[in-house]
Amino acid sequence: MRRNPMTRLAVLATAVAATFLTAAPPLAFGDRPSYLVDSKPMDLYAAPTSYAFSNPVENVYRFEVRKDDFGWPGDSKNGKRRSELVSRGDQYRAGETLWTAFSFVVGPAHSPFDGGSEQNFIHQWHSVDIDENRAPVMRVELNHGNLEIRTQSDGSDKSIVRYRAVRPKDGVVHNLVISGLLGQRGHIAAWLDGAEIVNTDAPIGYYNDDDGERALAYPQWGIYQSNVKAPAVIYDANLTWGTAELSDLITAPTPVPTPPGGWV
Repeated sequence: MRRNPMTRLAVLATAVAATFLTAAPPLAFGDRPSYLVDSKPMDLYAAPTSYAFSNPVENVYRFEVRKDDFGWPGDSKNGKRRSELVSRGDQYRAGETLWTAFSFVVGPAHSPFDGGSEQNFIHQWHSVDIDENRAPVMRVELNHGNLEIRTQSDGSDKSIVRYRAVRPKDGVVHNLVISGLLGQRGHIAAWLDGAEIVNTDAPIGYYNDDDGERALAYPQWGIYQSNVKAPAVIYDANLTWGTAELSDLITAPTPVPTPPGGWV
């Protein structure tokens, strides 16, 4: 979808996972704030506004996008907008199993998720691009009132839907755990609120890059969306990822505190 944002300059902030983050102040594109989340570095890709990103309570992150909220210089040309936390730590390779776990709450501004926008990523495993602008190798979307999980690889020109169902209730916490064996002989499994929703063999990633030598994925969370008129808000919480198994979070997710002002 775009160039690898990990090549962009980031400015290291002093926040840590156990410390409340604050909304990023208005900044130029080159002045990316960076945070430690799950003890790993993440960069914020968002428009320089006061509302784009905030941390209303520990380990809970609020993302908001409005018309023309370009968080990367290519967004305007591509007709997209974003507010995302992007991992700039480890990249994951063919043969490795990447686990990600998080909780999410759909906010009151959700009409783009209901059908007003053609793309609505809330979590993705981005490809490790150099000169390409390619689709993520795994993505979670809120499209036309549905929750979708899709994968993409060198095995197909298009993403493949692995799960699609009416999205769970807005304004309340939902928990998602995903496990993906990367590569041509891949596999994906996912659990929503403790129930298994995906368990299938699936090639994951552009495994032909550099004769199979290039890493395939790194995670990011927030909103990456078509640049429509209506705003959108989502909360993500307790972002966790890596190659260590996270199956314990399927039925015992980390509690999510409600922000003082509620899910607004």
